[in-house]
Amino acid sequence: MGEPAENKRAAAHNERVIRPLLAALALAFCGALAPQAAAAPSAPASAPWFASWVGAATQVVAVTADGDSAQAVVGAWEKTGGTWANTTGDVPGWIGAAGLIRKAEDDIPATPVGVFSLPAAFGTDPAPPTGLPYRQTGPNDWWVGDVKSPLYNSFATCKPGTCPFNESASEQLDDDSYSLAVVMGVNPGRIPGAGNAYFLHVAADAPTEGCVSMEKPALSEIIAWLRPGAVIAIRQA
Repeated sequence: MGEPAENKRAAAHNERVIRPLLAALALAFCGALAPQAAAAPSAPASAPWFASWVGAATQVVAVTADGDSAQAVVGAWEKTGGTWANTTGDVPGWIGAAGLIRKAEDDIPATPVGVFSLPAAFGTDPAPPTGLPYRQTGPNDWWVGDVKSPLYNSFATCKPGTCPFNESASEQLDDDSYSLAVVMGVNPGRIPGAGNAYFLHVAADAPTEGCVSMEKPALSEIIAWLRPGAVIAIRQA
């Protein structure tokens, strides 16, 4: 005897409802078992502003200053495995009282923009740990600013009153600001009048004559970190 019509209609209804439901459950189950796609790698951090300025240098003291003030932000950056990292964080600093200048010039208390070597360190303090050559200075040590002297824009040692250059145009390095300092390689050709005596030195909580300054603990950390080949990069914000 044939199946009642009511049963056939119920079976057809169940098939229409249940079959899609089973298919959906099967897809969900298979998806749960499938390996998850790897998350897309995060975009690499953008290179720091000085990266295209410094050539092959792997240590950079980066200085950003507001052209309308003498305050600056300083950071020590190192490149390892192709990636730059700020090893000190942002440290407050000072630049010249006249702000920034595109090209160094004597008698203008402004800090030049650009990239400069950091060839040597000095100070009245005993030699700290550093990879740079270090000179301990005292009252007989000078940085020569006499444009008529063959020693212009270099170290010299002589007793005050006996020096073979104009002492009043030069800088005696027996000063608290120079308890620790690093020479900035501004005007390496020592062209008279084209800038002399630019240093990274201890801050006096005031604008400088053109140098870059910062608090002594931070400067001590940077000097201990520096190696030959390091540079300082200076820009306007």
